[in-house]
Amino acid sequence: MKKFGKIVAVVAAAASVTAVAASLSACSDGAAEIENTYLAGTSEGNAYGGNDYIEYCLNLMDDGTYEMVKTVYTYGYSMNLGNYCYQIFGTYTEGTSSDGYTPYTLSEATRVIVNAYSLAGGFDIHVDSETAAYPVELPAEVQGEKNMANSADDVIDAYGAEMTVYIAASGNTLSLTNPNA
Repeated sequence: MKKFGKIVAVVAAAASVTAVAASLSACSDGAAEIENTYLAGTSEGNAYGGNDYIEYCLNLMDDGTYEMVKTVYTYGYSMNLGNYCYQIFGTYTEGTSSDGYTPYTLSEATRVIVNAYSLAGGFDIHVDSETAAYPVELPAEVQGEKNMANSADDVIDAYGAEMTVYIAASGNTLSLTNPNA
């Protein structure tokens, strides 16, 4: 349990650094500014005898755009198997509040940046859907698989689908499923 706490702290720190960097970048070039940042974290078992620890950091900008940062730490076979960071950009629509939560629909992404590496798996991947020279390799979905993207649309289809998140009225937390359902 101690290791999990450290892992969550590292992932939260990485998300915070990303939010601060985005905020500083926005201030320096006249772009949109972050209105608020919301966090959620989960863990789930994986096929490697360990867990995937997942942190979501949602930045809502004052111009109706969003940045969702999804960070995944994959632990299995008693070691770190990989680190993955997905930066997903698009627009959002605020829904009607109900029972302490407000739904936000995050549109299909307009841009996705993927960073992934593993010393155990032997990969180091960086893909920006806007600037990549296609085809490019994306992180494998299944061990041993070669996952290729032939266009920006392939990258967006893989990681930038439209989704609805639920933001709590109190605090800076979000839920990926409707807490009132």
